[in-house]
Amino acid sequence: NAEQYPIAAKAGFGKKKDAEDKISDKLAALHFYQLAIPAPKPPKDSFNEEAAGRGKILFNEKAQCASCHVPPLFTEPGYNAHKPEDIGIDDFQANRSPDKTYVTQSLKGLWIRKRGFYHDGRFPTLLDVINHYDNFKKLSLAESEKTDLVEYLKSL
Repeated sequence: NAEQYPIAAKAGFGKKKDAEDKISDKLAALHFYQLAIPAPKPPKDSFNEEAAGRGKILFNEKAQCASCHVPPLFTEPGYNAHKPEDIGIDDFQANRSPDKTYVTQSLKGLWIRKRGFYHDGRFPTLLDVINHYDNFKKLSLAESEKTDLVEYLKSL
């Protein structure tokens, strides 16, 4: 799309240089492989197990997280793309993709990340992400529920 990607179009990046497509038929296997890589397990005592248990219930019910981050992969099966207005953020990063959407990322292994969550790191902490969705979706989560959700996310 020369209008959306003028520099790439000018450089000819959209023009196929050889007659044989050596990539497309391998993408499904690559995707399967990526999904099959196990996420690293959180270290013992890196999260509060009791709070994580309560957070799991919230994740699947009141907080509505599992509607997009579906267990056991904690991403969305099938077409997992959302328009910015669906997730309550601007379209700055989405406009870089051909369909102008954000992809639902897996939440597994979040404990490794210490700062910079979301597609572009705009939320410094997991609590900031939870506060965003609490406000955007009008969930009315109590502070203790938010803490429990953070502990659950750290346990994935």
